[in-house]
Amino acid sequence: MNPKKTPYEKTRPDRVRKQYKKQEEFTLYGWNSCMSAFKARPESLLRMFFSRARSTQLKEVKAFCGENKIPYRQLDQESLNKVASGVHHEGVVMVVRPRLPESAHRLIRGTMPDKGLVVALDGIDNPHNQGAILRTCAFFGVQGLLVPGNGKVISSSAARMAEGGLEEVPIFTSSDLPSALRDCRERGWFVVGADPDAKETLFDAAIKFPAVVVMGNEQEGLSSRVKQKCDKVVRVPGEGALQSLNVSVAAGIILAEIDRRRKTRKKNISGS
Repeated sequence: MNPKKTPYEKTRPDRVRKQYKKQEEFTLYGWNSCMSAFKARPESLLRMFFSRARSTQLKEVKAFCGENKIPYRQLDQESLNKVASGVHHEGVVMVVRPRLPESAHRLIRGTMPDKGLVVALDGIDNPHNQGAILRTCAFFGVQGLLVPGNGKVISSSAARMAEGGLEEVPIFTSSDLPSALRDCRERGWFVVGADPDAKETLFDAAIKFPAVVVMGNEQEGLSSRVKQKCDKVVRVPGEGALQSLNVSVAAGIILAEIDRRRKTRKKNISGS
């Protein structure tokens, strides 16, 4: 019998399905990331490992495993470290069916709310930064995260850093980000790039919706091809001597400001 598929898995394009065909399992670790996955899609759970300290807290999950004949096992710290390939598992590891990304074409051709917001990553492959940005995207209700189509899903480390954000924000991939941004603009979406050397500040810039926020690599910033596809390039202004921010921190500031604007506009419209 074929395993039950989630609506997300049923609708992903054949091309993307083939690209990730071999990636049938994904290791999640960290309390929030694991529990968010279990609550969102319990049918994806394949195996579970946990510490003695977490045993009581996992009573519901263990009961589900027992009812569905899913293996689960209590392990000592050293064994959990090996299963998680790290020490930051917080006493629980779940092996699940991965939530695979979709093609950027599905995002661009789909329906976007009038005040919709998408985040795109240009050359950001550090899992801690990816995960922190994904968590921020989930916090502000971003419609999708567009990542480079390099044949990889979001890593286990990034999923842990996202603290459950992987279950909330759809992931889309593009092998050619500039082309994807061009298509976004053709749909009427406003593309704003973040660059520390930009002349215009975030707080002075006029931004339209739906919007796509593009964050660049901390070392190189936005690539020249991506900059050419932006309607506007902005920077986060600071008063200190150190004029640089971690990219995930910058993303949080930018998304907070843009989210404030779209909420303010909604209030103005409803009150007019």
